[in-house]
Amino acid sequence: MLALGSLAFASPWLLAALAALPVIWWLLRVTPPAPRRIVFPAIRLLLGLTPREETPARTPWWLILLRTVLAALVILALAHPLLNPQNRLGGTGPIALIVDDGWAAARDWSRRQTAAIDILAEAEREDRQIILVTTAPLASDEAPPPMQPVRAVDARAAVQALQPKPWPSDRAAALKRLEAMPLPQGGAALWIGDGIDEGGAAPLAAYLARQGELRYVAAAEGDMPRLLAASGSASEMAGRDVSVVVRSLPASGPQALTVRASAEDGALLARESATIAPDAGSVAVRLPLPTELRNRVTRIEIEGEDSAGAVLLVDERWRRRPVGIAAAPNTAGQPLLSENYYLERALGPFTEVRRGGASELLRREIAVLVYADAGPDSPAEEAAIKKWVEGGGLLLRFAGPRLAEQSDHLLPVRLRRGGRTLGGALSWE
Repeated sequence: MLALGSLAFASPWLLAALAALPVIWWLLRVTPPAPRRIVFPAIRLLLGLTPREETPARTPWWLILLRTVLAALVILALAHPLLNPQNRLGGTGPIALIVDDGWAAARDWSRRQTAAIDILAEAEREDRQIILVTTAPLASDEAPPPMQPVRAVDARAAVQALQPKPWPSDRAAALKRLEAMPLPQGGAALWIGDGIDEGGAAPLAAYLARQGELRYVAAAEGDMPRLLAASGSASEMAGRDVSVVVRSLPASGPQALTVRASAEDGALLARESATIAPDAGSVAVRLPLPTELRNRVTRIEIEGEDSAGAVLLVDERWRRRPVGIAAAPNTAGQPLLSENYYLERALGPFTEVRRGGASELLRREIAVLVYADAGPDSPAEEAAIKKWVEGGGLLLRFAGPRLAEQSDHLLPVRLRRGGRTLGGALSWE
């Protein structure tokens, strides 16, 4: 590299072509434009006529100067000029480039790749080799290939092919790989990190600092990773509205975001905006949905972010199934004596309890129909329940005195009427 004050050239040998500029000047002067010849026998008709356009005998000096300047600019461009070049890579010998490629690096992955490529371009100009280290484990259980110094051009192709993994980084494993290949003393290391310390960042940084100069490249405040998580366990989520928590590293300014819930076919079911307050690390987002739409939710995500940490997949444990209890309202004024009191208390935290007659409950979609020591009030209601059960519905019945006297056919077997005496002193009375 040739430096001339604040201007440097990555390929200075191409500047030797500037010595050919005088030859180009001379060739342009001795080679005027070829005159045009027109064969016309009647010369007398042309006598006295003044031509509108004249061809000069020599090339104008300003045209020669313009062409010479253009040739000089082409030569300077081929020499790869650099304005205010800085030697950003310290030390000598191979350079260790550590790249965090876990889920936390996905949000600003393109900027991370650009930063790594800029570093590799500087290493290529300095003719330095690269030891490329990624911290996220591979998808398979196979051990990663052994590390070895490679050319900056080869390392750039590897960085361009990298993609963030949907799982966390394992910096302890990366440290073991580095220790298996000792770095030369007085070298340099550059770490493009994701800003999250899961316990293995400090030992890795200490090891790299002992080997030589260490430079850490962190994400900007607007590109810090975000994690979308449930606000409670699956059983707790089933008992209330859909609520999630968005966690992020604290920032000096507010962080606006939007959370959306979608169905299996991609249809948008809910969308709520939220803001993480300055110097705060999380914000809770509530998605109020009716039961029918809530049970269709399969995916909750932070809008506009392509990261595994910004997606929460919803399975059957998060559903809030509607359960219908077919019973008349309690008019006695003593809820503890009601046959449905303890049943409602048991089902309430995990399901949506609906009360009313069986015909009314079957008008909407329910998962289970419950009879607490009772039965259908009419043959029409019994026929509707039977049709619903044959179509895949679940009927739950509790045994009691009234069920024993019931004459419907919504039982797997026929019950014996009257008292039961099994001989001896033992009886069911």
